[in-house]
Amino acid sequence: MAEPVRDESADTLELREERLVAHKETRELGEVQLRTEVDSAPGRLEVDAYREEVVVEHEPVGQVVTERAQPWEEDGVLVVPVYEERLVVSKRLVLRERIRIRRVGSTERQLFEDTLRRERLVIDDPNQTGRVREVYPSPEEEADNVEEAAEAPSDARPGLFEGLVRKALE
Repeated sequence: MAEPVRDESADTLELREERLVAHKETRELGEVQLRTEVDSAPGRLEVDAYREEVVVEHEPVGQVVTERAQPWEEDGVLVVPVYEERLVVSKRLVLRERIRIRRVGSTERQLFEDTLRRERLVIDDPNQTGRVREVYPSPEEEADNVEEAAEAPSDARPGLFEGLVRKALE
């Protein structure tokens, strides 16, 4: 081995070593073919499987209680109380409802068509004296007369609804 090189100006010493380096080369030596075959053979496997069943026992009690109890466990058995309400019959006077009856009026526009006849007075003055004079009411006065005739009380008996209201108010 060579002597270490010394740098006199810095008093530093450099150390060297040799190493082995391997080079690999790949070369072909032959071929391999792969394939698969399927063989059939009967197989059998026995396994123990655990399963549980639930057994429900009904125990009649028939005891009157004042409050419900939550389910509880007793010697690894879950006890679930089952309640029912039984009908106790008594007769009481109960105000069930009130009925309020009122009249509600509404206006509905209807169209009726028919032929109407109207009498008209014709006065002839054959001698043309000019002494015949006719006075007609104004349109407002005529409308007022028609409304008064419509509002006049009728002698008809009250209807079923009016009779019911009178009986309810008595």
